[in-house]
Amino acid sequence: MTQVHLKYVMFQMARQNLTETKFKDQNIRPILQILVSIFAIKELQKDNQMLYEVGFFGTGSIQLLNDSYNELLLSLRPHLIPLVEMTDLALEDSYIVSTIGNKYGDIYEKQLEVSQNSKLNTGKPPSYYEDLMKPLMNGGHAKL
Repeated sequence: MTQVHLKYVMFQMARQNLTETKFKDQNIRPILQILVSIFAIKELQKDNQMLYEVGFFGTGSIQLLNDSYNELLLSLRPHLIPLVEMTDLALEDSYIVSTIGNKYGDIYEKQLEVSQNSKLNTGKPPSYYEDLMKPLMNGGHAKL
């Protein structure tokens, strides 16, 4: 019961933050509402036996949950790529051009630029890179 209560509290906190936050771009609010709704419906799909036992759910409730979940996923689909590509810059209200389909047509150049500037691209390669990985990348065999 503690886990259910914690999930409920998290859901209520998310809803409260969503309604109280003043977003610079008001277009983000409906997307976040979709995400919070998906969380709530998914939790109901995972564990709904108690709702049947107390009579809150009746015949056909599972189908309504499934239909609602699928509808929310469909409405979220056009927003998935921008959500996935969000970085720290996006949180600062900057405009980020998609690397896989932007209006400039420089898809490969943008992918190269993003990968070169990635946080993962800093520091020294691991100690096994020269002996094990580099030969494989060049079509050779690693020296074991």
